[in-house]
Amino acid sequence: MRKWFVTWNRPEYKEWASEIQSGYLLVIIRKEKNRYLTVKAEVIMKDKGLPDFKILEEHYFSIKRDSARKIREWKKFN
Repeated sequence: MRKWFVTWNRPEYKEWASEIQSGYLLVIIRKEKNRYLTVKAEVIMKDKGLPDFKILEEHYFSIKRDSARKIREWKKFN
């Protein structure tokens, strides 16, 4: 099972990361005005050490519970 660690933990933005071969896999919940953005992305380290992002999946949910459920699903199966 993949090991995850918290990278951001703010009321409006939560992010977890797990190391992968090309960099890091991220799962993110961001509170917007009337919804929650939920994203799965890869952080790819470039030659000069600067990161680049590749969004793998992106969903919007009206309630935080649904967003958190999607994060748990991604963390379990990725």
